[in-house]
Amino acid sequence: MKKFTLPLIILLFSLNCNSQTIEDLFSQKNYKKLIEYENSTSLTKEECYYIGFAFFQLEDEANAIKMYDKAINLGLDDDQIYLFRGLAFRYLKQFDKAKEDFRIAILRNPQRQKNYTELANAFYFQKQYDSALVYFLIAREKEYEHGDPYLKIPNIYHIQNKLDNALEECKISASLINKDDKIYIDLLESIGILEYSYKKNYPNSIKAYTEMLSKAPEELNLYTLLIKAYYANEEFIKGDSVFNILKIKYENNELPEDLMELKGETVDGFYWNEQRISVKKYFQRPKEFAESIYKFFILDKSGDNVVKKIFTEKTELELDGVKHLLCAIDNETGTHYSYPIGWESDEIDYKKLKSYVLMILNGEMKPTASSNFGKRK
Repeated sequence: MKKFTLPLIILLFSLNCNSQTIEDLFSQKNYKKLIEYENSTSLTKEECYYIGFAFFQLEDEANAIKMYDKAINLGLDDDQIYLFRGLAFRYLKQFDKAKEDFRIAILRNPQRQKNYTELANAFYFQKQYDSALVYFLIAREKEYEHGDPYLKIPNIYHIQNKLDNALEECKISASLINKDDKIYIDLLESIGILEYSYKKNYPNSIKAYTEMLSKAPEELNLYTLLIKAYYANEEFIKGDSVFNILKIKYENNELPEDLMELKGETVDGFYWNEQRISVKKYFQRPKEFAESIYKFFILDKSGDNVVKKIFTEKTELELDGVKHLLCAIDNETGTHYSYPIGWESDEIDYKKLKSYVLMILNGEMKPTASSNFGKRK
């Protein structure tokens, strides 16, 4: 009898595998195996739905719709079947059919948030924003199931350049959503950006970014946003304390490769004469001649090209104890300018430095020397 033990075990295992039901495969998310049953006879309405869902997950929307149709013809009539057939139609860009199914889903279950959300998305993807807004607003009032309404209501107002509405709706969404949800962090970021760039309300921006960082300290871009908000509010010491966190990561080689190569971070940004100015502060203290602590990049009015750079420059020889000079380069001509401002240490008062830069740009400070070694990149 022993010689039959192993074959018998294999046979029993095989029979057990083959006895898996369609519902079992659905529960296991074994979608590739599941679609092999599409032509089976005597499928139940639920089994047709399961197979249709498998096709949908495998991005075969046409066959998904075919199986959803079978399920409906067999009597499946809940909101779920119309919701997912609507999604399949929407992915095929058959928006009218998708909207029709989403509306049926709403009739079958008017309390489900996702039914309104996906109808809203059908309008949203066609850039029919006013109609989308109607259903996103309804969806946001329902029990939470999907984050889209919370984000896309303010997003629509942003697209329509109604920034006051966008900011207000961000705050409403943030007050409604669970604060442990990732969407809450996205909303805080939008609030911070709008308060910073549109309202110029830097304390509110700082408040939003600070809360974001407390929830997502691994998101390095948030440090930059908070630094810039502190600098804009002239809280330079606090801005530098956040900058120093990135600086330590740089010194320990813990930043991503692209940030390591930049060797510094943007700490401020403002406009002069309708031209954007971006300010970079370097992580490493200057050791070699011409290295900088701060560098101001003045862009043209299109915002595409740097036309001038104004920066602190380490001196080659520390004459009269001066370690750094204020200098500039004209990117068009390559001319290097030196100005009558110097520092004896690496501690540079940023507020005064910024005022000197504006004096140079306004023609109120003249260079003491210039040289030209050809156009610089």
